[in-house]
Amino acid sequence: MQSFDAIVIGGGPGGSSCAAGLSKTGMRVAVLDRARFPRVKLCAGWLSSPLWDLLETSPESYPGQLWPWKRCHVHYLGKHYSTRSSGYFIRRYEFDDWMLSASGATVFRHPAKRIRREDGEWIVDGAFRAEYLVGAGGTHCPVARTVFPRKTSRPVGAQELEFEAAQTDIAAARIGEDGEPELVLHQDLAGYSWNIPKSTWLNIGCGTVDPKKVKGAWSEAREFFQDQQHVPTSAFSELEHAKGHSYFLFDPEHLHDCQHQNAFLVGDALGLAQPLTAEGIMPAILSGRLCAQAITRREPWSYRSRLQSHPIFADYDFLYRMREKVSSMRTRSRSAAANRPSSALLKRLTNSAIASGFSWMFSGRPVPGRGLRRLLRRAL
Repeated sequence: MQSFDAIVIGGGPGGSSCAAGLSKTGMRVAVLDRARFPRVKLCAGWLSSPLWDLLETSPESYPGQLWPWKRCHVHYLGKHYSTRSSGYFIRRYEFDDWMLSASGATVFRHPAKRIRREDGEWIVDGAFRAEYLVGAGGTHCPVARTVFPRKTSRPVGAQELEFEAAQTDIAAARIGEDGEPELVLHQDLAGYSWNIPKSTWLNIGCGTVDPKKVKGAWSEAREFFQDQQHVPTSAFSELEHAKGHSYFLFDPEHLHDCQHQNAFLVGDALGLAQPLTAEGIMPAILSGRLCAQAITRREPWSYRSRLQSHPIFADYDFLYRMREKVSSMRTRSRSAAANRPSSALLKRLTNSAIASGFSWMFSGRPVPGRGLRRLLRRAL
């Protein structure tokens, strides 16, 4: 049996970030993952601008392919909005391999199955042992299933694919410049679809709050992008191969079960995706860093407070409560609104604000107005 100071199960951004933070202090870290890296990972690859500060690097230093964007194209209720915002896209195939390679950990291709605790240490499959155990294996992480209680919230559903096509064909079909995202907000605002051109790659998909609706939403998204001729005709057959997956959006309750007896959860294993956009790379990396800080300072109990007090997760908490409140208000007022006349101008302004606000949120910038935010949080 091999002994380490810490075992991280899952080699994605959250696991790699945590492993890197631990390795920097001299800890012996093992990362276990069932896949051989680089590996295909279904994800649009959306990076918010603050991510580079978390990684303590710059976009110019990233060795993989990178697509910066400064404009977002949003379709909502039959209207097209083009708004200024900013961010980056990567391919997870390259990004995750880069992070894992730089983590300083010993990497094993190993599908973790049996986890038990013995004499104050965690033992994985009778082959690895360590004082600390970090679950970074995504929605179905074995650490989450074995050590922590089941989440009471339900996951969101996604259907997507990423495929290669001729660069000239993608350039002729895209709505804007290379790397500029095209989004379709679903009418009920309970999901959205996307179309991301990345030079010779195209990432297309959709997500819904209710996972049972994702297949129907995918059919509508596919039909929309084809009708708009925003997918190369030569690539229509590729759309047959979309795959589904699910994950959890941020919920303040998830933070209560983030650590137990020197076992921790980070990223999608904990359920930290942005509560409105569902972007998950930045919260995964941030939670991995905060987890490593709690471990290296021998303060495992501080992990929850580190999550709760960080400005990014404080914003997520605020957005979560706003979403829940607005959803409740929409449900109560739907029948009354159907019989109440409303201004066409007001509708246009509201719809435009929704489209602009949604694209702005993908930049990852802090929610503005700290004083106003505190007042609203108290009210909510």
